[in-house]
Amino acid sequence: MNKLLLIIALFTINCKAQNTIINLTETDQHNLNMMNGDLYMKDINNIMLPYIGTWKWVNGSKEMILTLLKQTKYHYTGSVFNYFEDRIVGHYVYKENGIIKADTSNDDINAEYGVNVNFTLDPYSEISSISFYDYLKHKNYDVRLELISPTQIKFHGKEDTDITKYRRGTHTIYPGTTFPLEMTFTKQ
Repeated sequence: MNKLLLIIALFTINCKAQNTIINLTETDQHNLNMMNGDLYMKDINNIMLPYIGTWKWVNGSKEMILTLLKQTKYHYTGSVFNYFEDRIVGHYVYKENGIIKADTSNDDINAEYGVNVNFTLDPYSEISSISFYDYLKHKNYDVRLELISPTQIKFHGKEDTDITKYRRGTHTIYPGTTFPLEMTFTKQ
């Protein structure tokens, strides 16, 4: 009898641990329940993999180093959400004349929201930002990363006025950008 109860208990636990796995490139083709903890939007085809690493852009006396990491099966639990997703997070260091102007390398990249560098794979197989924050100017940018070659990515950015207004609250928003919004990075 104890063996039967143990088998039933293990079967129940095993069934509960199952996730509905959806390929990140196919999320627009499904009716997704992002609230019950069952959904896992996975980078099945490893499209994110070529973007992972340390990247560097240099233009005269200006330099930006962008470090990107993949978080597999990251658990979103904020607000009403309860789901899992593969995502890319990271940090950047921007310098002018060798002097650090912006450095997000101390960010908590395990945070659910508020991460300064946070990307996901959109349904069109592009790596695009959930958030790319310029904390010196108190602005968010919509950023799309374009893989040019195994060793180069193009950074396309534009100001995200909607998120800027609501996300960072009472900060003064300054004109301009700390760093260029069009850059080509080389893998280090």
